[in-house]
Amino acid sequence: MKNGLTLCILAVIVGVPIGARPASGSAALQYYVGSWSCTGGPIGQTPVKAAVTYTLDDGVMREWVTISPQGKMKKPYVLSIATTYDAKNGRYVQDGVDSDAAWFVSFAKPWSGNTEQWADHTTSSGKLGHGQTVRSQNSFVYTGYPSLTATKPDFHVACQRSS
Repeated sequence: MKNGLTLCILAVIVGVPIGARPASGSAALQYYVGSWSCTGGPIGQTPVKAAVTYTLDDGVMREWVTISPQGKMKKPYVLSIATTYDAKNGRYVQDGVDSDAAWFVSFAKPWSGNTEQWADHTTSSGKLGHGQTVRSQNSFVYTGYPSLTATKPDFHVACQRSS
């Protein structure tokens, strides 16, 4: 009976079209692949525009954020992030470094629906924050918070898929 139930469940899963199945692990990263146009920054400051590009190769997603000088900016800003799924520990792991020599390592539990909850593990400043990304079909919004327990955000950016 147990084998019959297993075969029935497997038949139902296989019968569901791939696009209708929720993505998990590194497959969920595929959502980001491509180019995005983003606007935002620290809350209370004039928003800036950024170009963001994501690639995914062998389970590692690479993200490049490029901001040309705008407003009071005197030089360009670049941020490089790598993200992968750690199946052994059941979490996403992300590290980043920017053109100001700031760096971080963050973790996220497997995503629930269209929401990601990230928490810093270590940073170059020693200050740990958290962030939330909410995805829709062709856009996402990231909101950052200055500490692991903060409820008032200090950073907000909205992105639209451009390719």
